[in-house]
Formats: sequence, structure tokens, C-alpha cells
Amino acid sequence: MAGDSELFERFHSDGYVILERALDRAALDEILAALGPYEAHRPMGRNDFEGKCSQRVYSLAGKGPVFQRLAEHPRILALCDELLLPNFLLSTLQSIRLHPGETAQPWHTDDAFYLVPRPRSHTLAVTVIWAIEDFTAENGATEVIPGSHRWGTEHPDERPHEIATAVMPAGSALVFDGALWHRGGANRSAGTRLALSPQYCQPYLRPQESQLLIVPPEAARGCSDRMRAMLGYSIHPPFIGQVDGMHPLRLVDPDYRAHKGRDRVVADGLLARPESAMTQRREG
Repeated sequence: MAGDSELFERFHSDGYVILERALDRAALDEILAALGPYEAHRPMGRNDFEGKCSQRVYSLAGKGPVFQRLAEHPRILALCDELLLPNFLLSTLQSIRLHPGETAQPWHTDDAFYLVPRPRSHTLAVTVIWAIEDFTAENGATEVIPGSHRWGTEHPDERPHEIATAVMPAGSALVFDGALWHRGGANRSAGTRLALSPQYCQPYLRPQESQLLIVPPEAARGCSDRMRAMLGYSIHPPFIGQVDGMHPLRLVDPDYRAHKGRDRVVADGLLARPESAMTQRREG
């Protein structure tokens, strides 16, 4: 990716970056067509966090290849490859449609359920919010607090802060550190604001969604190697993710030994790569 160094520096300093127009109109239309049947008659959220005027569709990794392709978008994976360890996991993949009248979401972080002291010494999770429709200040564009991924235990109500609104055209992606304080905005418009949000986590953490149940071995046979790894058909050295002492891909590929390559080695042979320059910068 052009401008990688500048992109990573902005992510490090602000906690987020925006990739504008990373999806074309054809890709957006394909997503809309695939999502439509799951949104039909979908109830609104159950509380203020889900959004009482919002529709959410969860577990999209198991609802069609178009959603898996979005989770594998090369520009996103290039960022995650630098920010997370090899064989990082897909934590969740959901859609969020804010309808008119939706109120602002409570401030929150997406890695709060990992009981690791703040400020984080390294990134635990990466959140992506894809704008499937234009994000505007009126229709509930996501709001973020720049630099808040480096805060300690303070809540936004407890210290002065600036707010940045992720106004961006459809096809763009907001990518941020899971420790960044953020919220969905209020929808004061007459239309909806639709987003798809894949989240990724370190390979030693438990994902939010049980992807191995969402995409069981029979279904995983049709996935790409990278998607299977993100779903959890992978090993984090030396043996996290093993099944009966062996690589979980044996459940998916009956010819595992014949196909075994760099990404398919058994647990005791898998070596973690050195920390990336981005990780070194964050910890320095």
C-alpha cells in the first residue's frame, strides 16, 4: 500500500485511519443484495447499545462468501498483518443499520472485555467499520476520540477530549484500535446509515463470536486458506487451537499432509515472525 509509513504513524498517534473509497459501486451493490434477505423483518435492537432504532445482523461470516470477501479485503489485512500477530482471528462480523431517530450510542471501546490493564502495551483488537452507505454528520457517522486508545482507565466523561466524526463516502472504511473510545452517532436524517463491521483480535484471545460454530468444518472447506485461519482453523504457537494434539485443519482437509505448506504446518513446527516495526513503535 502506498503511504504505509504515514498510515501506520496516524494509526499510532490518533488510534484510527480512514481508507476512502476502498470498495467500488459493484462491490457495494453485491453486499446490499446479499444482506437484504437477512434484514427483512429484522427487529430493532434490544437496548440503547444495540440501538432501539437500529437493525443488526450478526454472524455474517456464515451467511455468504460476499461477507467473507469483505473480511479478507487486502488493504485491511495488510494493516492487521502489521498490528496483530500471525494467524490473528476474526472476532465478529456484523451489519449495523441506523434508522431515522436513532440516538447516539454510549461511549465504549471494543476491547473492554479483555481484562488487560490500560494503557495497552500493544493492540489487542482492530475494528473496521465499512460505510456501505454514505456516512454523514446527520445520519449517525461514527464518532471517535483521537488518541484515546492511549488513555488509562478514564472514561470520556472524566476528562476533556476532542471528537472526530468519521464522515466518509460509501465504500470507505474506518479502521481503529479496539482500545479507542468511540460511539455510533445520532441519526437526525430521513434516511438510514448502513455499515458492515468486521473486528479482528490477537490469536491468543477469545473472539466475540464462536466462528467455528458459525462456519463448521463442512462449510469451511469452501473458504480460502486465509479465511479458515481467521475463523480459528489455525494454530497460535506453540499449540493454541489444537484439536486432539493436532492442527485443526485436519478436520477440514482430509489430505492435510499432502497439502501442508507454510500456513499449514503442525503446531510444534510453527514459528512466530518477529514483531513488526509498528509494534515496536507502539511499545517504544
